[in-house]
Amino acid sequence: MSAPQPMHLSYTTPEDLLRVRPDAEKGIPIDAINAACERANAVLMLLSGQFDPDNESRFSDAIIAGVIWDVQGTIEQIKTIARYANECAVHERSKGGDA
Repeated sequence: MSAPQPMHLSYTTPEDLLRVRPDAEKGIPIDAINAACERANAVLMLLSGQFDPDNESRFSDAIIAGVIWDVQGTIEQIKTIARYANECAVHERSKGGDA
């Protein structure tokens, strides 16, 4: 009996693990896209306050880097949702239905 092979995890971010649920409704999930865009915008608005010349305190570079990384992750989520919507549309067109 051989020992089980260790799983190699090549995931570097949470977005690498996140996928659209298999039972998700087909179509363009506009509410999910809008929610992700609003989250990213809110984070960027908070970050922009760090560069106000009247601001006497500033977040550390590590926090600012984390904020930027968060927005990059949210953009990846939006791209995943958009790819899903596109795949649904392509699938519907190939069946002869309306997207």
